[in-house]
Amino acid sequence: MPFPRVVDYHKRGRPSVPSGYGIFYAIVSVCYWFLLSFIGVSSSEALLLAASVLFGGIMGLFDDVANLRWRYKAILPVFASLPYIALVPHGRTTVSLLAAYPVELGALFLILLVPVIVTVVTNSYNQLGGLNGLEAGTGLFVAVGLTAMSGSWVLLGVPILVLAALTLLSFSGKAFVGNVGSFSVGLTLAVVATLYNLKLMLLIAFIPFIVNSLLILYSNYIIHDRADTVLGRDGKLRTRKVRSLRTLILRYKPMTERQTVVVIYLLVILFTVMGGVLKPLLYP
Repeated sequence: MPFPRVVDYHKRGRPSVPSGYGIFYAIVSVCYWFLLSFIGVSSSEALLLAASVLFGGIMGLFDDVANLRWRYKAILPVFASLPYIALVPHGRTTVSLLAAYPVELGALFLILLVPVIVTVVTNSYNQLGGLNGLEAGTGLFVAVGLTAMSGSWVLLGVPILVLAALTLLSFSGKAFVGNVGSFSVGLTLAVVATLYNLKLMLLIAFIPFIVNSLLILYSNYIIHDRADTVLGRDGKLRTRKVRSLRTLILRYKPMTERQTVVVIYLLVILFTVMGGVLKPLLYP
């Protein structure tokens, strides 16, 4: 199939691997949500998710084709929040700073908080990549956690199955999800967390993503020195500098690519579970 190919830098011989398979997540999920909306099952939520992911998926596909610089890529999610702003169900504009003190933000919620949530989640999710299966798998675990807490299995069951299949493909090094996948999955997580008031859980679950993004931003824009992950003859990855989450891990213990991915998987699962435990304690 005519998918763009990217170099897998962490394999011997640096093979060329097709990317952009996240388009399958976007297409299947959007069609499924439109179907739910048509038959009247969670219709408002399904329509909102379909519009948001369709809009964001197009932006991610454009990024895959045009290979935008990060300075331009970072602002794209702001526009991807427009479908949520236009279609959000009535009464979903309240923020609970504490359990007993809900704050109705109204228009401010839509024009300020939603774009911030969508932008931070989508960009930080997109930046935690570069290893086989990392983007798809981490998104899968957070999506399962959010779905379990919200009880929205009918709404998200099919997208989760598609993402699980893409995780297997990506982890095996046969295909990557690309920016279209990162944008689509990131938007799904942001919209679901906002719809079901799981923003605190998402924030805790995203601590590994946020740490990774802060290290990358510091590396790129403060000291202007990027990471240097190197594949050794023993098949293990090494680095001399801490410039991202994976280099933070590899700086102290060289590991194979799959071992590194599994460690980051476990970190994301740990913080997702922590978010799920703390959310009902703080907001019963």
